[in-house]
Amino acid sequence: MNFRNLWTVVERWYAGHSPRDRRIVLGLVSAIGLSLLWVGVVDPIRDYRRHVAEETEEGVEQLERAARFLGAADSLRAERDQLRKRLEQVKSRLLPGDSGTLGAAALQERANAVAADHGISVQSTQVMREETVEPFRKVSVRLTLPGDIKSFANFVAGLEYDKQLLVPFVEVSRRGATGSNSPRTISSTLEVSGYVHPAPQPAAGTDSGEPAPAPTEGDAPAAPAAEGST
Repeated sequence: MNFRNLWTVVERWYAGHSPRDRRIVLGLVSAIGLSLLWVGVVDPIRDYRRHVAEETEEGVEQLERAARFLGAADSLRAERDQLRKRLEQVKSRLLPGDSGTLGAAALQERANAVAADHGISVQSTQVMREETVEPFRKVSVRLTLPGDIKSFANFVAGLEYDKQLLVPFVEVSRRGATGSNSPRTISSTLEVSGYVHPAPQPAAGTDSGEPAPAPTEGDAPAAPAAEGST
């Protein structure tokens, strides 16, 4: 295509119109040119600048969040240490063993030892059914024992001295008063409860012989709330 010949034809066509028509043609050509300039140049530049501004704002927000996180590093370390201490405190107040059976045996052994320290002989012991108190297992034993009131009170206090043990049930009956200079003998039936932290179960599809992963520091359990303890 010969652009010179095409331009000559356009000039002839333009010159063949009246001055009024020429102004109309120039106005239309100018409007079309400005529209093409806006659509092809100005609008893409505006979109690009808006996109850059949005990315810049998002990057600034990410930097601010990162700065806040770094600023909270010391408090997070302190919280981690506090949770670790709480975990150790909770473990120290739980019964030894990682199952209800071992926990009940340890609870029975402790009850017998405390009773012997205060001169009380346990007549009978009954292991109660376990209860689930997530993430713990609650074990209980029911004891029947004779003794004087003071020894019985010292026995209960000794049970709760250094463990998270509860005495939710107590039944006391007087067998009769002895001489005025001797303490009264009573027969007591009480239930003593404690908590154990069971070993985690292996995940499905894994070899049960492999050691289970240890709980993380953020999973420190809260100490069970005392209920009905004396």
